[in-house]
Amino acid sequence: MTWTREALTDRVYEILRDDLLTVGEEFTPRSSLIDAGLDSLAVTQLLLAIEESTGVWVDESLLTEETLACAESLAACVHAQIAG
Repeated sequence: MTWTREALTDRVYEILRDDLLTVGEEFTPRSSLIDAGLDSLAVTQLLLAIEESTGVWVDESLLTEETLACAESLAACVHAQIAG
């Protein structure tokens, strides 16, 4: 499957919303992940889930405050890695 940035955003958002974070209806792909409770364990679980569903391993060195700001920014980071 060719992952578009939009499809990656949807997938990362689903993983966060459904599997990793306890969030309400107000949580969107642009919501702050830190404010939503993302911690180092959840980041590790998120990276594994992204790899399992997309086949892409995200290098932890790419994870910055900026890329972990929200699901949308993380998906952009993953998409950039896919695009090379």
